[in-house]
Formats: sequence, C-alpha cells, structure tokens
Amino acid sequence: MNRAIPFVLGMILMVSCEVKPQEIVYGQDACHFCRMTIVDRQHAAQLVTIKGKAFKYDAIECMLNHLNKWDQPEVKYYLVTDYTTPGQLVDATLSHYLISEAIPSPMGEFLTAFENREEREKIDKESNAKSLNWNELKREFNVKQ
Repeated sequence: MNRAIPFVLGMILMVSCEVKPQEIVYGQDACHFCRMTIVDRQHAAQLVTIKGKAFKYDAIECMLNHLNKWDQPEVKYYLVTDYTTPGQLVDATLSHYLISEAIPSPMGEFLTAFENREEREKIDKESNAKSLNWNELKREFNVKQ
C-alpha cells in the first residue's frame, strides 16, 4: 500500500504536466496580444509553448503580430480555428488561409483559416481573395520564426 502512493502521485504529476492546448472560454478569455475579449469562434487562435504555457488570441493576426515580438520559449503548437467548424482548433502549420474582404476578422485583417483546402477554395472562388499556406502567411506578416 505504501509503495502505491508514490506511484499514484507520480502519475498525477505526469498528467498535470502534459503540454496541450487549453480550452478557449469565449466571452471570458482575453487576447494575449490586444487584450480584447475573445468572442469570435471562427477566428480565434492559440500558441502553446514546449513548457505548456498557452497564449490565446481573438484573431490569427494577433497571434502573428505577437510572434513578431516573441520572447518566449519554443512553440509546441500553433493553432487556429477552422472557419467551417467554429470553436475547433486545428494545426496552423497545416491549415489553408484566405485574406478576403468577404470575411471580416476581429482585427480587420480579413484573415481566415481553413483546415480543408477545398472549403477555402469554395469561398476563394466567390471573392477576390488571396490564398496562402502557413509559410506564405508568416512572410505576409513578417514573422521571422
């Protein structure tokens, strides 16, 4: 019995130290970059460092602008909300982006993310938009990382 206690405590510590995204509480959480309350479930974003610290953003452009001033540990997860499934965070490095005045974003950059390229292309065809992948998007926002 006494030997089980350290094992159980060790398991609790391992689970509590897991590096993973945090839930965004819409209407309560504030953007780490601009301090606005995060309410838009189609444009929110999040970074999680290798140490497990999560940074939540009301818009993808806030995350990118924060990366320009980044003085934090290495990032483990870059996450963006998939426009077609509000509230669902997906891997930003694999997502497909659109800058289109047809879709306003919280900070006025008209930047939207799609997990699925076909979904982005549907909207892209309907407007005069700019399509980007993750690396092109970082260049567009002058992110040095």
